[in-house]
Formats: sequence, C-alpha cells, structure tokens
Amino acid sequence: MRFGHHQSFYLRVNWLAKAFKMVAEDPRFFYDDFGFEKIGLGRNMVKSLRYWSVATGMMLESKNEAKKPIHVLTDVGQLVRDYDRFVRLPLTAAVLHVLLATDKERASAWYWYFNVCNERSASVDELLPLLDEWAKQEQDKPVSEQSLRRDLECIRQMYTARSHFGDDPEEVVASPLTSLKLLQETRQLLTRRSPALADLDLDALYFSLLVYAQQHEVDSVTWEELQLKPLLWGRLFHMSASQILEVLEALHVESRFRVQFVRTNQLNTLNFEPEEPHRFLARAFERRSVVS
Repeated sequence: MRFGHHQSFYLRVNWLAKAFKMVAEDPRFFYDDFGFEKIGLGRNMVKSLRYWSVATGMMLESKNEAKKPIHVLTDVGQLVRDYDRFVRLPLTAAVLHVLLATDKERASAWYWYFNVCNERSASVDELLPLLDEWAKQEQDKPVSEQSLRRDLECIRQMYTARSHFGDDPEEVVASPLTSLKLLQETRQLLTRRSPALADLDLDALYFSLLVYAQQHEVDSVTWEELQLKPLLWGRLFHMSASQILEVLEALHVESRFRVQFVRTNQLNTLNFEPEEPHRFLARAFERRSVVS
C-alpha cells in the first residue's frame, strides 16, 4: 500500500497531457534527472506526475529490451490520450476518479475515503485517526502521520480546487476532478455531495460497473449492493438509493448497455454482459467524437 507518494501536489488539469507527450517522446522520461527542465515543471512536480500517471491508471511501469524501467500507456491511457488528454469531458474525469479510488495498493487513502470511510462531513483532523486505524489494520508497516495528513489534504484539494477567471493557462491550479462535484469544503469540513443526476454520465457509471465486474468476476449486482458495497456507485459517487434506482432504469432502456434490470418484491437486480472496460470506453469516446 502507498501513502504520501504525490509530493503534496494534487493532479492538475494539464498534467496528463504533458505526461502523454513526454513519454511518447521518451519512455524513460520519468527516470531523466533533467526531465523537469524539458516538461516545464518543478522537479518534485515531475515526481508527483509520475505517481499520478500510474495511480490514475493511465500508465504502467515496465521495462524495455535492455531491462531498463520505462513507462507505457495502458489501454485506457491510450484512449484518454487520443480522445481527451486535457480532461474536458465529464466522462474522462469520472474514469480517472474510478480508477484512482478503486486502486487500494497505489492510491490507498483514496480507496479508503471513497469506499471505507463513513463520515459524511469531517475535518482533516477528524479523518486522520480513522485513516490511521484502517492503515494499521491493513498492513504491518506503520505509516507516518505526516504522510496520512498529506493524503487527506491532497484529497481535499483534488476534488475542490478550481480555476479562477484570469488564471494563466500555464499556471492552472485546478484539478480535473473538481468537475465531478463529489466534495465541497465548508468551514474547514470536507463534505460529501450527491451529484445531480444530470451531472452523472451513464457511460462512466457503466464503465465503473464493468471495472467492478472484472475485479470480482460477477455478471450481476443488486440495488442494495450498488448502494452499500465498496467500489460501487453509492460509495464511489455518493449516490442516493433513489438516484441509483433511476440510473438502473435508464440503463435498462438504453440499447447500448447490455443489461437487464429485474425488479421483484424482494430483490432488484441488474444483470449485464461482462466486457473489457476499455472496449466499452472506446465506443463511448467514439460516440462523443462523432457528435463533436
């Protein structure tokens, strides 16, 4: 499990586009001591970007023919690079969030906050001992309080930091995940928000379901599971029971989703055909490309 590996920098709007460009030119870019000069970011920012490129599922660390470490794009990373490298689409922001918040090993604090933590509204100081207790339960190796606090502060900024009118495009400090409107900061409290149904992307929700199905080898989920289980909509997107029910009905009537929503007196179940998440995502991006 990893904590505090982002150098205290949250992911910025233009960073992934920069990473795609540099890795295409040199797969060993992140191992270049002078890479920060080429990309135009600070040395620690480049270390942070290396972490985010992997933690968001855009890249993998591999080795070349000479057995030297390199970075390569994942299937989803290739789609984001080709269709929306500046993360302008709600679909892309949601995909990044899903891949980040479901990665227990590389984005441990994000996994905990969006899948385990039950606090609806709390300060970083109040969340800190809860995260610490969970980390101790999950691994023997102790984690410093400083690392845990950095992660919580980074979560706060990543989901609330926005651009302001007049910001220099080269100095944009907004995070691409603020558009999801999952968190708000009020009186030093981090509060979960249930997004409006109009702001939820059906393709993104179905993509997250396919990710879950792939990890757990299932082809159905119940309404109750979608509300309460880790890695599903109620947790990841703070969706209410009524919102989830509306989405299930919407998926059922849309022909592009290979699902069947079965309603009974005792159990409401969504049956679906398992599919590689990136293949579904490719079609979703292609549809948007045609429309634009």
